Amino acid sequence: MILQAAILLVGVSVIVSGNVCCPPVRFTAYQDVTIVNSTTNFRADYLFVYDGVNQRYLISGGLAGAYLGTNKVIYDYKQKTGYRIDTVARTCTTFRLKGQFKDQESVCVPNGAVPLGPLFLGYGDTRLNSKAYTYNSTNAEGKHQNVVAVVTVRECFPVISTITTAGEGGNTLEALGYNDVRPGIRDITVFNIPSYCTV
Repeated sequence: MILQAAILLVGVSVIVSGNVCCPPVRFTAYQDVTIVNSTTNFRADYLFVYDGVNQRYLISGGLAGAYLGTNKVIYDYKQKTGYRIDTVARTCTTFRLKGQFKDQESVCVPNGAVPLGPLFLGYGDTRLNSKAYTYNSTNAEGKHQNVVAVVTVRECFPVISTITTAGEGGNTLEALGYNDVRPGIRDITVFNIPSYCTV
């Protein structure tokens, strides 16, 4: 089953009231997800496509090393419906989405985030100028989270994020790494719902 990432640093490409910075409202990236707690050690790679204009996103892939897979999950908040699709088996499971699409307020680096200083990835002319921030938030279950987000200086694209969630029996650490991040969506048909999906 494809795991929904807990934090998505997405929004618009300018500083917005209430936020330190937000990346573009549409982007595509590859995402490495690692989750560790006292009972779980999970790792997976995904293709992630975010469409803030239409309040939806897609995650495709699976266990480590499988960025592109036959399985994908589409979260369509305008329709309040999610779709788990296997394109080879031609199966589709739908599920209702709860809550609102998390756009500006939860996906940008918020006001009040504490800057941790500049970071430089790489060397020389090709180095990536980044900034790190830390802030506290609450997840959908009401649990306290501490977030450390590293974003690019110029466009506020995500580089890496760590989320520590307090819970009974210990904390959970989730690390999200991003690579090949590109503004826009190359192929909008990735959001097409196949005919064998029924609500």
